[in-house]
Amino acid sequence: MKKNLFFTLVFSFIPGAGQMYQEYMKRGLSLMSIFAIFLMLTAMIGSPIFIIPTLIVCAYSFFDTYHIRNLSDEKRAEFKDEYIWNSNDFGIAIDKSKISKHRKILGYILIGIGIYILLDSVLFRIAWQLDILWLSELCSILSRYIPTIFASIIAVFIGLKLVSTNKKED
Repeated sequence: MKKNLFFTLVFSFIPGAGQMYQEYMKRGLSLMSIFAIFLMLTAMIGSPIFIIPTLIVCAYSFFDTYHIRNLSDEKRAEFKDEYIWNSNDFGIAIDKSKISKHRKILGYILIGIGIYILLDSVLFRIAWQLDILWLSELCSILSRYIPTIFASIIAVFIGLKLVSTNKKED
């Protein structure tokens, strides 16, 4: 059964709420969680590095709400309510063997984010308060360039992964 178009529009502006309004609670909860994590990281780090993924989650959620609303009754019966990370919407469902394979990479990314937050939020302010100018300046320089270096490394890594995957298929 199709839901009210006005309420669908209103709820589609809140990531995950449109899916929940369409009675896909797991899907909506997972989108809300992903959105909240990216929003929290953006606010915590104080850098715009996570704004783009946050906007992508918003756009995906908006259009997914209308995709779900416009499903025929037969397709809606086939469409399962599952968490985004378990679904096959992005071409792959998250496989636990792939997670364990890339666990070190995820660990290094989290360590990098932690070091960045430590430099930017804690160490820089302590050095500034104690008037240790060289440490304050070093933290300022590092915190200015770490997001760019981080984004560049991730872009190169994803590009290499896509190229190497493409060679295997050809």
